[in-house]
Amino acid sequence: MNIRKEIIRFSIAGTVVGAIHFGIYYLLICFLSFNLSAGISFICAGIVAYLFNKYWTFKYKHPSLAELVRYTLINFLALGINIFINQHILSLWPSAVFLALVIASMSSGLVTFIGYKWWVFRAQLKGQQIGEQ
Repeated sequence: MNIRKEIIRFSIAGTVVGAIHFGIYYLLICFLSFNLSAGISFICAGIVAYLFNKYWTFKYKHPSLAELVRYTLINFLALGINIFINQHILSLWPSAVFLALVIASMSSGLVTFIGYKWWVFRAQLKGQQIGEQ
């Protein structure tokens, strides 16, 4: 599959995942801190993102413990970036909750696409490249 199609699929999946992330986040901030709410909502959205990206975006059908470990590492990195950016923006502009979440989500989304494409699902990419030649 070409990268353009993957970016389109990643964007569609990201829209669904973003809606899940935003919905859970806004529900939880009524009861929990911003950081805890962002962390929980990000993890929930990450589970949905894994399923979308593995089976639909990157068409990676093979079970692999190494892939799951790589996916988890990328998501923890993205989670750290997401919470850091969210917290930083809120410390500068406490009322900019939506803006903080959007910027944090877009930043972590860029990190995850790059990580998924060239590291998490790399075995499938190598197989496709070999099969296409």
